[in-house]
Amino acid sequence: MDKFNRRYQLAVQTQDGSTLVVAPPFTLELDITRNVLTSANVCQIRIYNLSKRNRNQLRFDISNYGELRGVVLKAGYGENLPIVFAGNISQAWSVREGTNFISQIECFDGGYALANGTYNQQFIAGTPQLSIINSMVAALPGVTPGVISNVEGEIARGNAYSGNTADLLNQLVPNQFFIDNTKANILGDSECLQGDIQLIDSDAGLLGTPIREQTIVHFDMLFEPRLKIGQLLNLVSVTDDSFNGSYKIVALKHRGIISEAVAGDAVTSVSLFKGASALTVVGNG
Repeated sequence: MDKFNRRYQLAVQTQDGSTLVVAPPFTLELDITRNVLTSANVCQIRIYNLSKRNRNQLRFDISNYGELRGVVLKAGYGENLPIVFAGNISQAWSVREGTNFISQIECFDGGYALANGTYNQQFIAGTPQLSIINSMVAALPGVTPGVISNVEGEIARGNAYSGNTADLLNQLVPNQFFIDNTKANILGDSECLQGDIQLIDSDAGLLGTPIREQTIVHFDMLFEPRLKIGQLLNLVSVTDDSFNGSYKIVALKHRGIISEAVAGDAVTSVSLFKGASALTVVGNG
């Protein structure tokens, strides 16, 4: 992908139930954090100079508690606009800064499911663990099942599961459950998703030399919206080949500006995990 002509398309559900679609020439700033942790991914969006009506339609505060208003942000280059964030509004407001009216939207992905998902079900002896996990994932509100790894084994005796759904999943498959772009996934340490881009090197936009922090490798690159949480990725650094190899993406952070009127950077920060076992692809993200 040639990294010219950054563009975006933002779709937001509004107060009247319609969907507001925003695209250039409106200037947009983004700050997105996605990871494999059992916590909600977050996104902060700032849009410049929407009409007064649209600013009012976007407003979301404590009076809207309990509502689920969807947000889908696509971004990329030219006509290639993959989804970089999908979730729900947590807060939205508009302010005037100098001559500009700026609408700020705070979003989360999976937060409602993590906080409000409840589960109460009984299973007989011999029920496969995978069946129980699939049942719990299907019960999560506001998300859909993604890639569920082939968890082996069955329960030796009848059991009842009751409580917060995310907590129960974390008890059954510790450190394997995460939500990304409204999809619930379960992947073991050595299990990965198939990504749309498999190699990152200087030609793909790698900036500087990667940094190792214990078992995690971090690097920055030119904005790369095709990367997915949990995917297999090959890294090639010409400045330090000790980092070269295959990894699993465990965190992504996109930040920057997309504008036809204002010059600005857009950067993706990537965190990778290698693990002790060979990485294998178990599904498409």
